Amino acid sequence: MEPLGLTERALTARLKEAGVVEPGAVLRRLVATGLVQSSRGVWVLTPSGHEALREAHAALTQAQDPSPSSEGMEACPSVPWLTQVQTHWVEALSLNYAVDPALLARLLPAPLEPEVFHGTAWVQVLMSSLRDMRPKGLSSLLGVCFYQVSYRAAVRYRNARGAWRRGGYFVRSETSDPVMRGVGNALKEFKFHEFGEARMVMAREGDLLTVGVDPEPAFPGGKLVGVFDTEPRTQPPEGSVWSDLDSLHEPLVECYDALGVADGFVYVLTIDREPWNARFASPVQLYCEYLQEGPLASGARLDSVLHLTECAYRWRPLRRERYAR
Repeated sequence: MEPLGLTERALTARLKEAGVVEPGAVLRRLVATGLVQSSRGVWVLTPSGHEALREAHAALTQAQDPSPSSEGMEACPSVPWLTQVQTHWVEALSLNYAVDPALLARLLPAPLEPEVFHGTAWVQVLMSSLRDMRPKGLSSLLGVCFYQVSYRAAVRYRNARGAWRRGGYFVRSETSDPVMRGVGNALKEFKFHEFGEARMVMAREGDLLTVGVDPEPAFPGGKLVGVFDTEPRTQPPEGSVWSDLDSLHEPLVECYDALGVADGFVYVLTIDREPWNARFASPVQLYCEYLQEGPLASGARLDSVLHLTECAYRWRPLRRERYAR
């Protein structure tokens, strides 16, 4: 409803636009239940109507929530502006590696354990160009533009009530911006690894996208150099375990929670974002030091590469819950 109400003609038109076949009958039922009333020629919500509208909105929001809160989960924004930020992925790559579950398990704090799909665990190397990151409510002119690479493992845990929850755990991350590195490391509850710093580049020539990551000496083991043909493809490369984009969507793409563990809690940082609309890309050249020579190198295999552009991101307030012991 409009704050000042609507005339019956305007309200009827709105209802018809919404697909209501008999708007007059609907309006009579709303009056009979005390949800709307006519005042000085316009229809307005009653106090009960406002309450019903809020409840309906909350129910719709919860029904569409990809990461609903568990019973007993609590908000814990000790420094709220650090997690309530927004940004835009200008361009991003997801290098999808199949890895040995036993090796990945060694890198995870309890109670996290690897999620296994097609017999293996999974780590995505996510490299992205981010635009105008800033606390919600600030102008984009005050935002920060930078590059970031994160090594996100698909994991799950059982909470104190015995329910499973899935998410991503970053076994390694770097950024090109020292200020953003400081911000990332300032949130002590979510500081489950040292957020590193690196010189980075993403450069495009036609369909070819060249990326490079050269970590500072204090963060060895994360060199990344690649050239990718980003001409969009809907079919996976030969040798991939995924039959198509849809089959990997839920396991690797629909992963909205980043997880951290500290002091008997699992901390959950949820991302609201637009659809990835990713397509398969083809690596022309690739060297990923962490997956080829690091702790997961034994048996690690590049399965596929996804490429996406223009995707808005927004972080929710940090939450936490006890986990099963």
